[in-house]
Amino acid sequence: MSYRELFLSTEPSITNPPDVADPAVSVFGVPYDVTTSYRPGCRFGPNALRDAFWKIEVYDPLLDMDGEKVPVRDLGNLHPMPSPEEMTEAVRKITAELLEEGATPALLGGEHSLTYGSFRAMPEDVDLLIFDAHFDLRDELYGWKLSHGTFLRRLSERYGTKRFIHVGGRAASKDEWAMAEGMKSIFSRDMVSPGYVDGFRGLLKGVERLYVSVDLDVMDPAYAPGVGTPEPGGISSAALLQMLRELRGKELVGFDIVELDPAYDHSGITAIAAASVFSTLAGLVGAAKSSRGS
Repeated sequence: MSYRELFLSTEPSITNPPDVADPAVSVFGVPYDVTTSYRPGCRFGPNALRDAFWKIEVYDPLLDMDGEKVPVRDLGNLHPMPSPEEMTEAVRKITAELLEEGATPALLGGEHSLTYGSFRAMPEDVDLLIFDAHFDLRDELYGWKLSHGTFLRRLSERYGTKRFIHVGGRAASKDEWAMAEGMKSIFSRDMVSPGYVDGFRGLLKGVERLYVSVDLDVMDPAYAPGVGTPEPGGISSAALLQMLRELRGKELVGFDIVELDPAYDHSGITAIAAASVFSTLAGLVGAAKSSRGS
């Protein structure tokens, strides 16, 4: 029995037909928000993103990239588990299994602690590119050692911070700001002029293989109100998509999109932004695999 058969249940699919023989991207949802510290509900994020994906245009004229032609396999959602340690270990096992098959895993969250599981399955030459309003470097949050607010601290204890690139940070404790000085970062306050794109390109210099983690609260609440922990002073959806386009030519080994909270997304604009992020990242993976002939 595979870990997919053990941990996954069938859910509404982001693809039609729901399975393909040679997928560019293998999607799985993780409806989990046990350690959420502000607004619960991102357990409903995976299916909200799936639903929104069917309502957007997925051709990107700036990249000449057609999301409708990207072969995507949707594996369904993970069964809930009682602790973040068990949940992230299941995520790690699923991610590792997909990588062993030559697939590109795409996780739909759920809370940001899940990245602790998926990134631990990545090879040592893969860097972690994080879009997030928060640094998630706390040692503990409301009694949780592993949570959506501490997962990067736990990863840094394993790997250091040399492999981390952080974009959009603006909300953290004093200790976290001090720790963040050791990471390659571009803060929200530095992204108020067109020159931020050059700064972002500089962070990526010399990096070839990436795991991309998009916490939707990197965007300002005006663009993404439906998130678990909104913070003012964020970037626009246009800026986020522009930076993702800058990843063309990099090898995206995997990615996740987390913290979509449909209970607070009354207009549905956060889910639509999340679906556009998914379309862009999946399209980049598909284009890269096509160019390599794999």
